[in-house]
Amino acid sequence: MSIIGGTVDLTKDLDRPADAVFAAWSREEAQRAWSDPGEGWELSFDQFQFAVGETDVCRFGPAGGQQYINENRYLEIEPGKRIVYSTSLLIEQGLYFDGQDDVEGHRSGWESMLGALGKYLDGGRP
Repeated sequence: MSIIGGTVDLTKDLDRPADAVFAAWSREEAQRAWSDPGEGWELSFDQFQFAVGETDVCRFGPAGGQQYINENRYLEIEPGKRIVYSTSLLIEQGLYFDGQDDVEGHRSGWESMLGALGKYLDGGRP
């Protein structure tokens, strides 16, 4: 068995008003519209509770395969301006076994998702 470690670290500047990005992040139906888990992958929410002290639970992964679980706990919300949350994938570090997954695949997935958010904010479907 081989194991490769790595960290996915990226930044995306969105040239949009803060209230538009806030709206796209704060509503479950909006997140479903722009979230892009990738071809052959699926995404679902077990829970979507956009309120201070509450937690969203999202599952994503290859259709019929192992699912990743992402939890966002909301620490502070300033409507239309700012969302502060802790998440299990904000800084993503992983160990990838036997070449079944890798850092580049995860980086590509995040870049695709953030690109889809930009398209959503432009008024188009991702």
